[in-house]
Amino acid sequence: MSKKRKGSPVAPVTPSPSRLAKPQPAAEPVSLKSQPVGPVKPVETPNTEQPFDLIRFDRRVKWFLGICLGLFLLLSLAKIHAVSIPIWNQMMPDGSDAKRGVISGESRRIRMDDYAVMAPWILSQTNRGLPQENETIGGGKAPVLVTPTNHFSTLFRADYWGFFFLNAEQGYAWAFNFRAILSLIGATLLLLLLTQNNFWLSLFGSTWLFLSSGTQSWTHIPTVMIGSGSLAVVAAIYLCFGKNKRQIIIASIGLCYMVLYYAFILYPPYQVPLGYVFAALFLGYLLTHVNKQHLSSQWQTKIIGAISALAGSAVIFYLYFTDLKPTIDAITNTVYPGKRSELGGTGFIANWFSEYFSWQFKDTAFPGSWLNHCELSHYITFAPIIIPSLILVYVLTRQFDWTLLLLSVFVVAGYIWIEVGFPAWLAKLTLWNMSPTRRMQIPFGIGNVLLSVLYLHYLTTVRLPRKNEWVLMAAVIIGVIGFVGYAVYVNVNDSDGFFKAYQLFLPAAFFAGLGILLLPTWQPSYRTAIFGIAILFFLSPNLRLNPVSKGLTPITEHVLYKAVRDIQSREPEARWVVFGGQFVSYMVTATGVNLLSGVKYTPPRQILRVLDPQAKRDSAYNRYAHTVYSTYINPQKPDSVIMVNTFEDGYTVAMDPCSPRFKKLNVKYIIFDRQPQPVETRCMKLVSSLGSLQIYRIND
Repeated sequence: MSKKRKGSPVAPVTPSPSRLAKPQPAAEPVSLKSQPVGPVKPVETPNTEQPFDLIRFDRRVKWFLGICLGLFLLLSLAKIHAVSIPIWNQMMPDGSDAKRGVISGESRRIRMDDYAVMAPWILSQTNRGLPQENETIGGGKAPVLVTPTNHFSTLFRADYWGFFFLNAEQGYAWAFNFRAILSLIGATLLLLLLTQNNFWLSLFGSTWLFLSSGTQSWTHIPTVMIGSGSLAVVAAIYLCFGKNKRQIIIASIGLCYMVLYYAFILYPPYQVPLGYVFAALFLGYLLTHVNKQHLSSQWQTKIIGAISALAGSAVIFYLYFTDLKPTIDAITNTVYPGKRSELGGTGFIANWFSEYFSWQFKDTAFPGSWLNHCELSHYITFAPIIIPSLILVYVLTRQFDWTLLLLSVFVVAGYIWIEVGFPAWLAKLTLWNMSPTRRMQIPFGIGNVLLSVLYLHYLTTVRLPRKNEWVLMAAVIIGVIGFVGYAVYVNVNDSDGFFKAYQLFLPAAFFAGLGILLLPTWQPSYRTAIFGIAILFFLSPNLRLNPVSKGLTPITEHVLYKAVRDIQSREPEARWVVFGGQFVSYMVTATGVNLLSGVKYTPPRQILRVLDPQAKRDSAYNRYAHTVYSTYINPQKPDSVIMVNTFEDGYTVAMDPCSPRFKKLNVKYIIFDRQPQPVETRCMKLVSSLGSLQIYRIND
């Protein structure tokens, strides 16, 4: 509809066709004499500003949510997940099909924390009925902190719910698929709010986060924090700007739930810095829309909702903390990681720009100084282009965006933390002392991705003055090319000869083009579409980083697993020890037996008090640790026990397999990963021989 101009004449009204027009009298002559006319009432021009809105759950959003939930249920019930469980077919072959549990892709040996630690812990829990205490995992209530349990806090970990009504394999798939879907849905909904319902840009942003090597290389570990943190911000925004009581009540409940969900993940190295990212997004939105009338509407309900959400979170967390305080104290007082305190400044594992050239390396091929493929993986960043561009826009237009400003502050602070470090007082005040720089790379990268996505939306609102535009355009293009050239230089010099300059030409040209596309000095058509397609194309190889796996059969159908489970059914209270390789302990952990060796999240003090009554070796075992037992028999010092810290997260216990300490601990079964010497088995008899694996029972 065309707008009526102020003071424009109004056309005569046409009679309604549903009525007969009333006959008009004949027109009379009009006098030419001027008559005084009163002021004409101006016609108001409609407001063209886009009305304030929260998330519009239109057809596209509903289809997106439906597809996500449908895929989640389908994959979970089919036991399909992305964890490298089939690697067990290679680590401990038992003559079965080497492709057991594989649908497609290759398993990654480096993801040991997934297939050798967490999967056996979870199976141990399910085989024991999800108890709150399990000494095979660690002392106290360690299982509550890292696995599904029958503790009330599991109500706030929806990724664990599948274990309560599905079988173990479906529950395992439920956990990983739920985290992936939570991340995609949570980030998309948050970006819909921050981009004023730009659906495709929001979906692109959540997909960018999910496909990044920082997410895929770590087998989706960041997803649960991305999802719960994003939904917490969404709930907080709805609590502040909700339009009716129903929205406000749902938002207050959602805020309480998601805050607790985020808190109960209990991984501060990611949680603390990511908390700053989510705080920046919420505060930026609040400052941008602080003058909206929706902030003050329903204010009584909003205050009650906010108080209820905060009080509910505080009460539940207090109950959680008081119940788990002994276990939390045990963790915080460990040598590693509890006493770890960081000041930053150790640098990136690779460098800030190594992701530009990620097509050149993989799990088994990367620069030696870059530690490993997981540790060097993070997220593509355009901050060196975006932040100067935001400064340029402000100088020329005095226009800025609160959310982009706060995210930029986080990125700069994160870079300083990683490369320079903080003073001790500032590190403790910000709690960043709990985030080593190599862990900070993930929250830092997530903040960079969100900065890029929101900047793309911001560019649609920016118009720079046209004065000297070609000179300005040339200058900024030269700046982008110079930056990409610097990125090439850094990677060639940091990679110990792994990269050659000519190998980096094509990716350098690719990212130079994307960098130029982000410049605010021009408004190209389809900027967002071109940029999004290019980024997703570049990230697509990351889909091959993890296999498509089915179930847990490489563990649960292994001959050792079945043999131990059979023995356990006859003596469920007996303790076990593995003398030898770590992987044998990992496999036996999954059976649910009480195992002295293996990975301990917290030190099992009841066992250690018998092995080391005077706590002389406390510094060796007071840590999260991979525990290995080996034979040590000294006739001069019978029943000696030696404990040696071998790695930051490991120690070895050397002792006599026939030590009377084992009888005191009710150790009944010992597994050797080799043919033992007669002196080692003088107090026991052979129960089962599985190739090189020998299971013995200590004589009563």
